[in-house]
Amino acid sequence: MGLTNIEKVLSQTLTELENEGRLKGKEYIITKVKKAQGEKGSRYFLKGKGDQEFIRMNSNSYLGMSLREEIIEAEERATKEYGVGPGAVRFISGTFQPHRELEKKLAKFHHRDDAMLFSSAYSTVVGILTPLITSDTIVISDELNHNCIINALRLARPKDKKIYSHLNMNELEDRITDSIDKAKRLLIITDGIFSMRGDYAPLDIISH
Repeated sequence: MGLTNIEKVLSQTLTELENEGRLKGKEYIITKVKKAQGEKGSRYFLKGKGDQEFIRMNSNSYLGMSLREEIIEAEERATKEYGVGPGAVRFISGTFQPHRELEKKLAKFHHRDDAMLFSSAYSTVVGILTPLITSDTIVISDELNHNCIINALRLARPKDKKIYSHLNMNELEDRITDSIDKAKRLLIITDGIFSMRGDYAPLDIISH
């Protein structure tokens, strides 16, 4: 397909998404960050908005760790000692001593034998689920699971995928009963806290 045809197809797709109300909104560019002062949190300045200050409500830095002075200072020390980025994936030559130190601390905090760092929650889910799911695995998934889980399941291609209504434990139990002895492995997959709603899965019930 030539470049002209590709542009035509993409343009048509964008128009369809816009007409359906599914096109991503305008991208706002952050030009400056005003650090927290006292009880007042950080404020952000956006391109084209002059001196108007904004509160950022859509950040994944839930605890504001990315702007903590201790974190910034530690990052500066590590950058001077190790450079910017590992320059390779972990299993080749991208594991540095601070990676292992943090993993050991996280494992100890969560009372586990070990831990593994990922660059994002998305890559964590995809990186863990795809090797766990085989062609002889049945997956049972909450209908409102995060998009990263949905995409991981598509990549993994399980033997079968069953969906249960959001947080409906009776329906989950029915799905489990229907799946018994039909595959070598059965996985129940759910968000812990559902990021778009704020509700959470009863993991104590699901685990039993």
